[in-house]
Amino acid sequence: MHPQEVGATEWLANLSIGYVVLAAFVLTLVRLALVPSDGQFARSIAELAESLIIAAVLVFLIVRPFFVQAFYIPSESMEPTLMGHDAGYNPATNTDYPSSIHDHIFVNKLIYRLRDPRRGEIIVFRAEKKADTMGGGQNENVLIKRLIAIPGDTVEIKKAPDGQMRVFLNGRPLIEKVANPDGSCTGAPYCIKAPMDDPQPEQAHYAEGTPLHLGPNQLFVMGDNRNNSNDSRFWGTLPRNRVIGKAEVIFWPLSRIRIIH
Repeated sequence: MHPQEVGATEWLANLSIGYVVLAAFVLTLVRLALVPSDGQFARSIAELAESLIIAAVLVFLIVRPFFVQAFYIPSESMEPTLMGHDAGYNPATNTDYPSSIHDHIFVNKLIYRLRDPRRGEIIVFRAEKKADTMGGGQNENVLIKRLIAIPGDTVEIKKAPDGQMRVFLNGRPLIEKVANPDGSCTGAPYCIKAPMDDPQPEQAHYAEGTPLHLGPNQLFVMGDNRNNSNDSRFWGTLPRNRVIGKAEVIFWPLSRIRIIH
């Protein structure tokens, strides 16, 4: 979840506290300056400034840090569950998209203060610098993936008896369904976009053909679009303390409104 083109939702989601405090300070000055005024227009502006101050404090200093935050999906790594692609041909996936779709989601930041993340949940987290494959390991990007394994689990990616590459969790193949041709998912809690290819061994260093046992506070995450996802197979386990929250709802576009599974 590291957008190439920043939209209004992403801009608001990442607006720093410093800017919020500065804006609240300016609005407070405006409100105080208009206190002596008797005109209807001045009173309306003063009331608007007061409302904006209250809204900014509630949203940016209380709601966003502790409860709910909006995020924008920029890439295809979680398709078909979360859509994030532009119109046109994408050579990486050999897909010609007729239109652009970028889901906007609400993330529950409170839930993991009350309990630990569970297998199968979609989580948003601050990835370590080693996960920054595009920027040469310089940045700590915010990413979104599905939680595959939790502390105490053993995860391995290998060929199943049917010849397909599969995720094995604690010695058993993970039950997953490939999405229908139209991208829909039926008869399963969630679907992956396509059967998983065998990653290049020089790139997939973790759990590829060798069991990986997760220690305390270690998580293993993967994208639902297994063949186009930068995840734990390539940069290892995710520390528990880097989890931001749980993806709960798609709220935009309107045609995509739904609970996230």
